[in-house]
Amino acid sequence: MLQKRCISCLLLLFVFCIPAFATEEVFLPPIEEVPERSDTVTAAPAVDVTTAFDAGPALPAPSPSALIVGTEFARINWTDDYVEASGQAVAPTGKEKTAQGKLLARRGAIVDLQRNLLEAIQGVRVDAKTTMTDFMANDTVKTEVQGLIKGVEISDASWDGEIYTVTGRVKLDKVRTAVLPGLPKAPGQKPVPPTPPAGKIGASGLLIDATHLTLIPAMIFRVVDENGKEVYGIDFVDAERFLASGLCDYHTNLAYAKGAPRIASTPIVAKAVRTVAPQNVDLVISNADAAKVRGSSYDFRIPCRVTVVKR
Repeated sequence: MLQKRCISCLLLLFVFCIPAFATEEVFLPPIEEVPERSDTVTAAPAVDVTTAFDAGPALPAPSPSALIVGTEFARINWTDDYVEASGQAVAPTGKEKTAQGKLLARRGAIVDLQRNLLEAIQGVRVDAKTTMTDFMANDTVKTEVQGLIKGVEISDASWDGEIYTVTGRVKLDKVRTAVLPGLPKAPGQKPVPPTPPAGKIGASGLLIDATHLTLIPAMIFRVVDENGKEVYGIDFVDAERFLASGLCDYHTNLAYAKGAPRIASTPIVAKAVRTVAPQNVDLVISNADAAKVRGSSYDFRIPCRVTVVKR
């Protein structure tokens, strides 16, 4: 009996004394007064569209004798090798003079730019018989072109308070690469001959004067002699050089073209006899000039060192 009372006393002592040894009082810092909830939502700061959508670095101006074909909003520069287009849009009704309206106007201008760019690319003449519209029936070519347009780099942008205007370019080397899978006959890989030292070269390139003819520029064309035998065309060039710079560059000024770096300092200057009707894309040169081209010790045709001048 005494033993049971001792055990009960110990249990009571344990229950009342343990909290004093097992825990310490924790002092928390005072909680600051929570501010009253407001129904007013603080507006996010407006986006500075001036800096958020700056255009890329300024692109070089067209060459002095550039051959540019197109309209006010879409054009092909056959000299500097690019397709350029512009797009315009205004802010939606009710959002004029606001940052959001300016953003939406820019977005609309880019869509307009892409539409105009597509029209310009579709109008590029590939050869005497086809344009890019024909080649875009090929799904691979169509996908490549759509990718180019979607990724167009904005080269210039302006906002006059009402109309947003953007300008963008696509290099023609990318268009040539896109069209390559659709070509019935693609250029092959050829060893490019080294350019001979200055003073030890007979002909450094070919300059064709077609200023007196109605010539239609194209990515692929042929130069034939008076007998119809081909002197220059896609069969004579290296594929890599063709994709990079095209078969030729077109100019509108004969004097300027004679000093163009592409054909160097001593080109063969051939006056075109006529174009090949009815497309007027291919050129005919005299048999004498054709013989000079074929007889050149330096085959400038492989690296595409050819310039054509048209009015």
